[in-house]
Amino acid sequence: MALAASMTVESNSATAASSSSTPSEDTALLRDRRRRHSFHASRKLSCDYQDADTVFIRVELFLAELERRMHWIEQYRKSHMVQIDTSLRRGYATLEAVRDQCSMASGELMGSGKKRAKLFVETLEDRYIEALATKETLEQKAQAGVRLMESFLSEMESRAHAVRDRGIYGTLDDGWKAMDSKLVQAREVVDEGMERARRARDAMRESIDQAVRLAQENRLITYSDLPDPWRVNPHILRGYRFTSSKVECVSSAFSFSNELVNIWSHLIGLVIVLSIAFYFYPLNPNFHLSTKTDVLIAAVFFFSACKCLFCSTLWHTMNSISSQPLMERFACVDYTGISLLVAASIVTIEYTAFYCEPYSRWTYIVLTMSLGVGGIILPWHPTFNRHDMAWARVVFYVTLALTGFAPFAQLCSTRGLEWCMYFYAPVVKSLLVYFVGACVYASKIPERWKPGLFDYFGGSHNIWHMAVLGGILFHYCAMQDLFAGAFQRAEGECPNLTA
Repeated sequence: MALAASMTVESNSATAASSSSTPSEDTALLRDRRRRHSFHASRKLSCDYQDADTVFIRVELFLAELERRMHWIEQYRKSHMVQIDTSLRRGYATLEAVRDQCSMASGELMGSGKKRAKLFVETLEDRYIEALATKETLEQKAQAGVRLMESFLSEMESRAHAVRDRGIYGTLDDGWKAMDSKLVQAREVVDEGMERARRARDAMRESIDQAVRLAQENRLITYSDLPDPWRVNPHILRGYRFTSSKVECVSSAFSFSNELVNIWSHLIGLVIVLSIAFYFYPLNPNFHLSTKTDVLIAAVFFFSACKCLFCSTLWHTMNSISSQPLMERFACVDYTGISLLVAASIVTIEYTAFYCEPYSRWTYIVLTMSLGVGGIILPWHPTFNRHDMAWARVVFYVTLALTGFAPFAQLCSTRGLEWCMYFYAPVVKSLLVYFVGACVYASKIPERWKPGLFDYFGGSHNIWHMAVLGGILFHYCAMQDLFAGAFQRAEGECPNLTA
């Protein structure tokens, strides 16, 4: 922000000085402007900035330069502006509007970058909405707007410099007309792209409406009837729900479809885990030997397991909604549940492995929870949720699970390999169930072998759901063994352990 402000002050000072300069000084200033003009050449406009703060700084820099560059253009061209063609006059008017509107937020200290970017986008949308129609976020629209306005501004400057160097003011209009021709050609290309985007958007809307009508007539539709974003598994051919109503999505969970097993396997699993947490676990002998921290660690695991099962049930209930943004949000909710479950399962291992070593214990737990938080944030990135990135999601969650073995080297060096193998043995069963289920899910087996046969029962996603529920139950049993071993070690290794 400070950089943008300083550039604006500098440009204003230059403007004031030029108004009182002599003819010889004007010549020197013109030479200065020519040299500085090369600094304003288009800077890799094809590069897109992903970070929001970087985009806002880019807009700030452009607006700071715009003040001085517009002053230079006005000095040599203002008297001729009424003679230019409509397309260029429109671009010039837009540049003036951007400069005037965005100056309103220049005095603010907090959030001015985002506010100026928002004003910049809103000003452009009033005049060039077709150029920003395909952009979704404020950052993407701001980048596209800077590219469009930079192209107008750079072309105006280059033409004005060429004519000024020749000293022929009367031919300036010819240069502007030639520029108009290029801008018209460029705009035709942009308009063609916008038209294709509009056609694609209209086709998507028509496809969604058609799928909703078919679902209303037949209740269930086929894979080929689904709009493209809802096509996840091409080997599951029939039994798809599709509706524009959230209430109908919920009510369809009680009717026959290819999501029936996915919904109820985890909904019933949620009831099972809750019964274990509130009934069977308090009856276990370990519960009466546990400290408050021990119970808290077990509670974190139960909470994460319940969240995972609930989020999965919610996703499979609502994935037939005809709103693509809403459907994608529910998918992200499902992925965050998986991340939290994996991280919490690892924490129980690290906690019991270093039961009498608090520094190592909390170091590993903090690192694991940091990865778990990353796993909660990552699914909200659009790339992570794409259909062709199923393998990446599997790799991420398997890698996150394998971090549970991060303390292995330290334990081997302090306790020996044999002790480590004995300690990790209870966890192997749940890990194998998770791993096999993940491999089946990623490979889309067995429906890949016989498309249509496993539409309602026995598909890879059904198997994955059973694997998740089995992994949770196996890990609960392993957790009890781990705590039992930790309590035995505590009697000899940390007898002064307090509650």
